[in-house]
Amino acid sequence: MGPAARHLAEAIAAIDAAFGPGYARRHPELVAAMVQSATIEAAVATGYGAHQEALAAAREIGAEMAATILKLKPRIFG
Repeated sequence: MGPAARHLAEAIAAIDAAFGPGYARRHPELVAAMVQSATIEAAVATGYGAHQEALAAAREIGAEMAATILKLKPRIFG
């Protein structure tokens, strides 16, 4: 089951659990809104994860550059 199908199934189950069996079938606009919300939330979480990975890589590169510069400092400035 792909992410869209999972979001749909979870939305239907949550709506029916909250409002009673069959409510989701009678209110497809609510199902659509919940699926859209879940999709946006998943996209934001993915973007946040990618941002955190990029930030960690940038910090590591920065630390390595600083260490290299400190090692080279005596050679450059005497």
